[in-house]
Order: sequence, then structure tokens, then C-alpha cells
Amino acid sequence: MKDLHSTPFPSRHTSQCDSCVFQQHSLRSPDFSQALVGGQKGYQTYRDLPWDLQKIHQPAIKIRHLEPWKIALIVIGTAVAAAITIGLLVYFLAYDQKLFYYSGNVKITNIRYNNELSRQSSGRFRDLSERVERLIDKTFYNSVLRKKYIRSRLIRVSPDADGVMAEALLTFWFSSTDSREALRERVERILRRGLKKYTGSLRINVRSSTVSSKYITSFLKVVLALF
Repeated sequence: MKDLHSTPFPSRHTSQCDSCVFQQHSLRSPDFSQALVGGQKGYQTYRDLPWDLQKIHQPAIKIRHLEPWKIALIVIGTAVAAAITIGLLVYFLAYDQKLFYYSGNVKITNIRYNNELSRQSSGRFRDLSERVERLIDKTFYNSVLRKKYIRSRLIRVSPDADGVMAEALLTFWFSSTDSREALRERVERILRRGLKKYTGSLRINVRSSTVSSKYITSFLKVVLALF
């Protein structure tokens, strides 16, 4: 007679234990730091995880949307730029205006030339350009050419006898039918008049300060130069 106590019977809790093991495996938080460090091996380890854990730990993709006020600013800025461009085109086509560039050379006797003045990024050059440009702007804004004058910009400082020569680019718009030489003489006359009235810290030799004419006639270049 067989010994009943020695005969193995299948446990009724076997399936339940397997289920417990699976649940414990599913509830255990995987360590993804090893997967990241291990490169391809770590990636394979991640792929071997149950599908539900992969879905939980996948990084969420955030879609960024522009705020309404930012969109409004972009639309308004584009519309303003287009309106300015169209306005300039209409103006130049209607009045046949052209940009005229003049080189204004101002001789300053109380400044000695050094290497700093050869670099536009240096502090000394920026300080001198601010004073010279402010002087030229004030001169033409207070003249009969105030509606024709656009701006001035110091572009070069070179050594000269008893000081330096500051060269500024003067920008005007005039009718294409105007005489270039007559306009140059008019600009030079007004500039010298302003230099005579100047009472600032710069000592200027008015007689040695001149204006030479530089101009362009390309309509496309005129529009691009304003931007």
C-alpha cells in the first residue's frame, strides 16, 4: 500500500503564488539609471520589461504653443513692416526721390590721434562719434534742410596736421532733378555755419572742414539703405 504522506500532491496555491510573483514583479519600480548607463544592454533591459511598465515610464511629450499675445505681436510687427515698405515705395515713386550721401570731413585740433581712434569698437572712438554726430544733427535739424536730412554717422578718424580729421557720412534725400554740385555746396555751407556756432569742448578748424559728394541712384539700394 502506497504511503499517502509520501505522494506529492499539487498544491492548490500554485497558480495563486505564480500570480503573486507576477504582481510583485509588476509593482516593483524598475531602476532605469542602469538602463541609461548600460547603453544598448540597458535599452534591451528596458524592452524586456512588461508593456504596461514601459508605457508608464515613457517620458511625456509636451507640445508648446505660442501664447495669443505673442502671436498678436508677430502679426502686428509684420503688418507694420509691410506698411512702412509700401509707404516708402509709394513716396519714392511719387516724388522721384533719391538718397544722396555726402562725406563731411571735420578737422579737430585738440585731439591727438592714437590706435584707439582706428577702431570703431573702442571707447574713445564711440565718445568722439557721439559728439560729432550730435553736432551735425543739431546743425541740419535747425537749417532749411531739416526735412531733407536723414542722419549722420562717423565712419573714420584719421591723423591730420595739428589734430585729427573726423569723416562722417551724411545722408539726405533730394529730387533726382537737383544738381549734385549745387546740393554739395549748400550742404557744406550749412555745415560750416553750424561749426562756427559750435561752443562745445571740441576745437574745430572750420576752413579745413569740407564736404564731398557721394550719391547713389539705384532705387532698390535706396529702399534697402533705410533698413
